[in-house]
Amino acid sequence: MEPKNYLKSKILIVDDEPGNVFLLEQMMIQEGYDSLHSTCDSTNAIGLFVEVQPDLVLLDLNMPRTDGFQVMEQLKEADPESLVPILVLTALKDEKTKLRALRSGAKDFLSKPFDLTEASLRIKNLLEMRLLHQRVQMHNQILEEQVQIRTAELERSAEELTNFAYIASHDLQEPLRKVIAFGDRLAAKFGPILNDTGKDYVERMQKSAIRMKTLIDDLLHFSRVTMRSTPFQEIDLNAVISEVLSDLEVQIERTKGRVEVDSLPRIEGGKFQMRQLFQNLISNALKYHRDAVPPVIKIKYAGFNEEFEEIYIEDNGKGFDEKHLDRIFRPFERLHGHSEYGGTGMGLAICHKIVTHHKGQITAKSQPNQGATFIVKLPSKHTKE
Repeated sequence: MEPKNYLKSKILIVDDEPGNVFLLEQMMIQEGYDSLHSTCDSTNAIGLFVEVQPDLVLLDLNMPRTDGFQVMEQLKEADPESLVPILVLTALKDEKTKLRALRSGAKDFLSKPFDLTEASLRIKNLLEMRLLHQRVQMHNQILEEQVQIRTAELERSAEELTNFAYIASHDLQEPLRKVIAFGDRLAAKFGPILNDTGKDYVERMQKSAIRMKTLIDDLLHFSRVTMRSTPFQEIDLNAVISEVLSDLEVQIERTKGRVEVDSLPRIEGGKFQMRQLFQNLISNALKYHRDAVPPVIKIKYAGFNEEFEEIYIEDNGKGFDEKHLDRIFRPFERLHGHSEYGGTGMGLAICHKIVTHHKGQITAKSQPNQGATFIVKLPSKHTKE
């Protein structure tokens, strides 16, 4: 609603003395107010309040049947946020009554008989305060609507980008398969007659094609985290870790690694995504082990803390400088070259997206050559929105 000039405000007068009502009305008409409503029966006050929706209430306290304090209690129910100011006008002048009135919801207090100029100024101040509050409400509403529109636009853009990444990655698979297939045929059929330079070219082509296929697969995994996601269900993380360790058995044996696992909690989430999360974290810990030092990975349950189940994935590997902490969760970011370690730099980005999708948090602590600890916080339950 567009805030108006205070003289256009609707004013409700509740006083059991008709003479007082008449005096107030005449005073306010002379001031230029043109929306006055009144009652001498306090039992009608709440009904009139709901009907009129006033911007200010002028209220007597000492009235038969329903006094001013009772009326203020009723107004609290009709206007629970106390948005409509109340100016108490009463012959009761003691400090105790004044404090009680202010505590009961009145915004100001004026003793009878009152000076008309003072009453006019206090009424004007309360109405200007009311209009200022309305303007703040209006601006807040506009801002909230703009935020909702902007959020919807961002969500739509994110979904379109995710869909584009999925489609683009999917469409790149077929020509890449042909590159790999014909490269294999070239190596098998013409390998014996190629010189060393030709064989080197074919080998480089095959390695690049395989690396590109891995990159596309990671892009597909990344885009699928929030796309076509299944409803969350209760998951036993112990079972998830058991399946992951079974899948990584060859990598664990090859690195002579060891994985120690605490008893883990049950949470609500996507089972496939949880497998992907822990597989990426454990696989990274196995990959980045120190030379001649078998990897030891400890999966610890740190307990329930501030609405999250905390799980630590500790390793004794190469670690990293924490100044790169923000980088490691970005897509395609690598702290090591392709020649030193394989991969596309998407593993931790996928982990971050999975945890964010579950409304959780992921971070890490590390120092070079002193291992790393990845801290995963996941809600145990998800409230329905």
